Amino acid sequence: MKMKKKENIIIIAILVVMLIAIIGVSYAAFSFSQQGNTPNKITTGSITMTYEESDNTISIGNALPTTDETGIARLKDGEYFDFTVSSEITGEVNINYEISAKEVGEGTIDGSNIKLYLTKLTDDGEEQLMTPKTYNEESTSNTFTGRPAGEMSLYTSSMNSSESNNYRLRMYVREEYNPQGDGGGLSFAVQVNVYGKAGLSMEDRMMRTAGHEDFHANEYKSKITSIVTKGDTIIPESATESWDISEKQNGNVIAYVEDDGTGSGTYKLTLGGEGKIIANYDMSLYFNSFSKCDTIDLTYLDTSLTEKMNYMFGGLSKNEALSEIIFGSSFNTFNVESMSMMFANLTKITELDLSHFDTSNVVNMQAMFWCCYELTDLNISSFNTSKITSLYNMFSYCYNLEVLDLRSFDTSKVTEYENLLKNTTNLTEILVTRSRWTIPNSTDIFESSGVKEFTYV
Repeated sequence: MKMKKKENIIIIAILVVMLIAIIGVSYAAFSFSQQGNTPNKITTGSITMTYEESDNTISIGNALPTTDETGIARLKDGEYFDFTVSSEITGEVNINYEISAKEVGEGTIDGSNIKLYLTKLTDDGEEQLMTPKTYNEESTSNTFTGRPAGEMSLYTSSMNSSESNNYRLRMYVREEYNPQGDGGGLSFAVQVNVYGKAGLSMEDRMMRTAGHEDFHANEYKSKITSIVTKGDTIIPESATESWDISEKQNGNVIAYVEDDGTGSGTYKLTLGGEGKIIANYDMSLYFNSFSKCDTIDLTYLDTSLTEKMNYMFGGLSKNEALSEIIFGSSFNTFNVESMSMMFANLTKITELDLSHFDTSNVVNMQAMFWCCYELTDLNISSFNTSKITSLYNMFSYCYNLEVLDLRSFDTSKVTEYENLLKNTTNLTEILVTRSRWTIPNSTDIFESSGVKEFTYV
């Protein structure tokens, strides 16, 4: 038993780090430059991962701060950088890998004004749409891939066979940056790294769906006051009951309840997975109807494989207790197709910052915030709605919303929009982008909802 544990530790410790490139953006001159080795191969034990640069260079002259719409579409020579991450695996070994960016040199533009846009290329050369991200370094490391703290996570995935994946990277100064009075000659550069680590596949570490006779049983759902996640599978002696909640029933994801100390027969629920918990493809209803739950901390939940989040926190019945949801850096919504009623009927929650959500593949946002009575601060500024067909009841009965920024919304495919703003009685201002907002009779919709000011930009 001890020998097996030692072998596992050795496997987990395998780390592949690849320097991919240094890409800089300069304001005033606005010239991009890159440095790197071609090719760069590192072999560790049974793992060989290679990075290979293309002939593309990134060089932009006389540019200005730009919109997301322009920044993510640049395709002229020198405006983007293509690279390949490949693997050659001997035996049954899985590599979890992560592409990240790290500021280098003495940047004179604050990272909050820089956006990076990474896309994955299909075999036909088509780009899989993602959402551009503002430069932001992670405060914690990722033991799942080996990425250290202090770098910006761009993309996480895994390989369990010899394969090759192509990526395209762009970087630009965000539209809101005001160059007046900065003196010119400012610059910002990042080093892009790929980290790889041998370990269990994401599917082997996946949690199962809701609806099982575990903490989802009514006897527990109505008595849980808080939910937290953690990066290990240790069950403490204080646990009164525990469950194996892994999809494969292999013990790689666990849950347990402990007395919450209030003396009222209620519990704290903990979900744990080694390093992180890999969310199921379908997370519908998972945290729905926990009527006494005040906080949900999802710091260790990785949703990069999840496709459905319908009713994930909300639903048809009111939750008058939940006041805070904490999303970690691995709450990735890139593959999600449906968010119907995701936060519906959370009647106590006052603030939701969803600016990190990548909704480029979402089709349905029907009643997503329906009956969030107390919601006053909603940040959905990064929402990509280019594939959305239904916005039916999306914000209806959000009585206390005062400002709604929908400038990122593209409604060209929307066919259902009835009651979009029904009974948003305190809404005073709504902002939309005229070229993207194509819903018929929008002025009538805004006015009938009581909006005092709507601005087309």
